[in-house]
Amino acid sequence: MILRRITTAFRKQDWFTVAVETLIVVLGVFLGIQLGNWNEAQAVRMQETELLQELRQEIETSIRVTNQKADAIGQVVDAGKRSLDFMASDGDCGADCWPVLVDFFHASQWQPIDVNQSTYSEMRRQGFPRARDVIDAVEGYLSQNATLTSTQVMPAYRSRVRQLIPFDAQAHYWSNCYDLNDGAETYVLDCPKGVSDEVAAETVSKIAGNPHIEPLLTEWAGLMYSTPSDLAEQNEAARRAIAVIDAELEQRR
Repeated sequence: MILRRITTAFRKQDWFTVAVETLIVVLGVFLGIQLGNWNEAQAVRMQETELLQELRQEIETSIRVTNQKADAIGQVVDAGKRSLDFMASDGDCGADCWPVLVDFFHASQWQPIDVNQSTYSEMRRQGFPRARDVIDAVEGYLSQNATLTSTQVMPAYRSRVRQLIPFDAQAHYWSNCYDLNDGAETYVLDCPKGVSDEVAAETVSKIAGNPHIEPLLTEWAGLMYSTPSDLAEQNEAARRAIAVIDAELEQRR
């Protein structure tokens, strides 16, 4: 319709009408493009908002999991310290060697402490987050975790001590002295006796008498000693990241 009017005006050399109709066409195209850009920007903003909410949940979950792991590692260190004290005392566990054997096993536990960052990795792949303060806060939290995990290796003590523990004792341990629930490991101190007193005493004597056990356990327990407090600091960095994300989400309401 507009094109017909422009054509008619052009034939009549009605330049004013041509100019007006042309301006209307150009303005319509311009507004259409602007509307399309606005819709696209809104869609991108909505996508980023949804990903920010998912990122917040990812970090919240990581805080909970990290707390669980810090508790478990604290149990490992405590068991290691009791085992080292036992060996240093040259004591005899007598007829109550099962708890000592369990401590040697508890002290050999290891678990990864890296945090899930799949949502954040996907966001970075798509060019999000666009707010620099959000990036800095999350990167700071993840850098702290990367520092802790960079030196994390299976302890040599783990393999050495488990080679000395009878199969039946290990099978009983996994069924009665260890619990895995929702990704959280728990080590049971007062688990029921799994082998005879004689076998427990013989195994404890074999472990304590092995010249490699004490230095390997000292190294492992010493390495893990500060990990629970380091993970607590990591969680503080995670909470700061959540606070920055919350502020960004609040601006988007």
